[in-house]
Amino acid sequence: MHPFLHPTLPSDPPGAPARPGRRRPRRVAGGLALALVTTGALTAAGVAATATSAGAAPVDGGAVAHRAPRTQLVSSTTGLQVAIKGAVPGDVIRLAGGTYTGPFTIKSSGTASAPITITSAGTGEVRLTANLRMPSCGATSPDPNRTIRFLAGASYWNIDGLSIRGGIMIMGGNAGNVRQWLNRNDENWQARRAVPGRDSYDPSGILASTDYLQRATGAALRPSIGIRITNNDLSLKGVHSAMNKNGVVSRNEIHDIACGTGPGLWLGTFSDGWQVTDNTVHDIAPSAWKHYMQEGIRVGGSSAYNTVTGNTVYNLPGDGRAFTTDEDGSWNTFSDNTARNVAIGFNDQMSGWGNQWTNNRVDTFRTAGISLRAMDAKLTKPSLNSSPKGAVIACNVVSGGRVVFQAGAMMDSTVRGNGFDGEVQLSSNLRSYFGSAGNTWDGSSRPPGDQVRTSAAKGC
Repeated sequence: MHPFLHPTLPSDPPGAPARPGRRRPRRVAGGLALALVTTGALTAAGVAATATSAGAAPVDGGAVAHRAPRTQLVSSTTGLQVAIKGAVPGDVIRLAGGTYTGPFTIKSSGTASAPITITSAGTGEVRLTANLRMPSCGATSPDPNRTIRFLAGASYWNIDGLSIRGGIMIMGGNAGNVRQWLNRNDENWQARRAVPGRDSYDPSGILASTDYLQRATGAALRPSIGIRITNNDLSLKGVHSAMNKNGVVSRNEIHDIACGTGPGLWLGTFSDGWQVTDNTVHDIAPSAWKHYMQEGIRVGGSSAYNTVTGNTVYNLPGDGRAFTTDEDGSWNTFSDNTARNVAIGFNDQMSGWGNQWTNNRVDTFRTAGISLRAMDAKLTKPSLNSSPKGAVIACNVVSGGRVVFQAGAMMDSTVRGNGFDGEVQLSSNLRSYFGSAGNTWDGSSRPPGDQVRTSAAKGC
């Protein structure tokens, strides 16, 4: 596995109640035990403050005083809005059981050593929702209208143990300018790969890319850093990140996602260095547009150095694909994941370089278990602008469908030690240049036959 630059993943954020290890947020009846002495009574806004040191300022409608961090018990929507607006690094906002109606917009930041946490107080299910506009099923881009919205580079927040109907949007400051730059260079792979960390394996590009893109776009860019989304139940809309770094999405259940809103989780537009672990994603409604609007976990828009491991994606109708990279998504690791009842289990799409797909399972599928850039089948040689390069497909097990592996084009890629029993679909062009383009199959430069039956290699 690549030695990616990731933040430490502790079991729970500061102030979170103890958890029994379930993916869904814990629903507990009973009282709230605060470790510190309450310094203020419950206010009309539904906030009680617990100072971590003497002299903490009261919540006063959102103005942030110079004060020590504190733990706050919140019991109303107004109280939550006030607590968010007035939060300082190290604050812990604990929500009493009940429903809170947003949307909730976050623009301030914690720090790496003192993040801001929103979590359950342990007194019952905490439900965050909003009256959101719903897009058409034919929408062509992810829906920005979500219940929680991180904007303008808001960084170092923990969202833990909540039921969130309406999803989370993490939008780096001026990320739209970077998206436009990518669109302008759609046919210019040299320009796209000139960004630090994109032309070869170099995780230092996670942060260096921001300065480069500021010069390329002429815009002041503010990525969100260190956003942690853990132990939540998310429905209606999923999680979308655009131009953000070193976040965590772990132990969530993301399900029953409405058509036209986007995938369960989408890391897009130079979202680098994320850990996506132990999530369950299922039942994403089919898009009337294209597959990328209904995938399970998608890494695209030149997002790199992300680790996706231990996740399960299932029940994606139509052309729903469980795990995908696209549009220069590179040097990402997908390992120990499971796909079930999907069109394609694992899909390396446009111009993914250096992606590793190892120790994954596909149990049931309709189109292909594993697929590499089928759209490039017409090319007489692989394209640096669009074809996968340096992919590693190793030690995966695919069953429950006809075509276990398909590829339209690939170069410098390795397929080895997989448990395959079924049909292999390689384009006729790929078969003609397979070995000369640096590809190998179980150690041979010759392409496989149309049917394979192999067991996962020992030691995988």
